Amino acid sequence: MNEAPQHAKFQDRFFASLLDTLIIGGGSFAINSLNIAALKSFWIYLLIAGLTILYKPYLESRYNATFGKMALNLKVTDWNYNNIDLNKSFLRSLIIIVPALFYIPLHYFAFNNEYVITSNSVFEFTNKMTEAYPTFTFFITFLSYATLADVIVYLVDLNKKQRSLKDYIAKTYVIKKEE
Repeated sequence: MNEAPQHAKFQDRFFASLLDTLIIGGGSFAINSLNIAALKSFWIYLLIAGLTILYKPYLESRYNATFGKMALNLKVTDWNYNNIDLNKSFLRSLIIIVPALFYIPLHYFAFNNEYVITSNSVFEFTNKMTEAYPTFTFFITFLSYATLADVIVYLVDLNKKQRSLKDYIAKTYVIKKEE
């Protein structure tokens, strides 16, 4: 590249993340709602969790962007503005992958707990799971605060290259794509 590219602004990254949440979160919520209400299968939950966990790393390593980033013309690069590989993409995603991995055994227990599995909705299932496994749920919620740390690091980035915690961990940037 001849000149340094424009780094993505907070609002661009926020809206890309929001789009990704609507795409992936909406789909997984709908399937999990059906699963909890009617099918009651841990294996369906595991399949959806696996696809959700792989969404960002796969798309960012293959296309340099998730669907949300593509829609807003953003691209993930390394610090030399080159495409990233699957390893870097997994590093970038650890903040969401680690808490998600801890949810898997919690859901395994919940799907095998007669009290929890009698739920007819996601909300009832979540409430019963929280009642049945309060310590585990608290620990996972605590891990989820890494996302807040990610945003805080982004907002106080002293180099003004719009990097978040995950960008520092994986040595990446999110930039505006060249037209």
